[in-house]
Amino acid sequence: MYDGRRRASVALSAVGSLILGFVTGCSGADGSGPVDEVSAGTNYTTVTGSLVVGDHMSGPGPPTEALPPAELPVVPELPESLDGARFPSGSPVGVTDVVFEESSTVEFRLGGNGPVSYTVRYVDEAVRYATSEPLAVPGKSVLQVDLSGTSTDSGDTFSPYAGPERVRGGADSAVVSVDFLADPGGISQSFIGVAADRPEFTVTTTEEPAAVIVTVES
Repeated sequence: MYDGRRRASVALSAVGSLILGFVTGCSGADGSGPVDEVSAGTNYTTVTGSLVVGDHMSGPGPPTEALPPAELPVVPELPESLDGARFPSGSPVGVTDVVFEESSTVEFRLGGNGPVSYTVRYVDEAVRYATSEPLAVPGKSVLQVDLSGTSTDSGDTFSPYAGPERVRGGADSAVVSVDFLADPGGISQSFIGVAADRPEFTVTTTEEPAAVIVTVES
């Protein structure tokens, strides 16, 4: 009789240990429930910078009087690096061409005279500023490129990009496509469709020709 009670006690103890182990595995150190882990491969890199195109001292003269703040169009969710640089100066700069170099590089060529700032980062979906409708971009991930301080007006120093809104890469390209959306308010926004899941990328600039160059690791 005593032996039977002892065996029952051992069995209950084993069951209790299993239950305790299960609860511990499902709880965090503070007793909270399981938390979804972010993949180590998720790329949150943001690259920012600027360059001077042409001769920033030349231009049509002093800029025209700015509109009162109340009359400026509102553009939500601008990156901090572009805040305050929404409108171009009196000496315009613009994107003149979008060029694929090899299979993983996109070159945004610039013309005019003046400074340009850029911000490049991955986004969950492609949404044009001042809109709420996402743009369907082919590929596994979307790399957004913002060039601030740009103009869509033709001038004596450059002609703005007039090519197709979407440029496609080759069948085996690391870059599937590029959607270029010039904004007359001062930001040229592009969405690069990338074939892989947020691979590493680099951003470089050149002076001759003036360009911002985005290279995706293939």
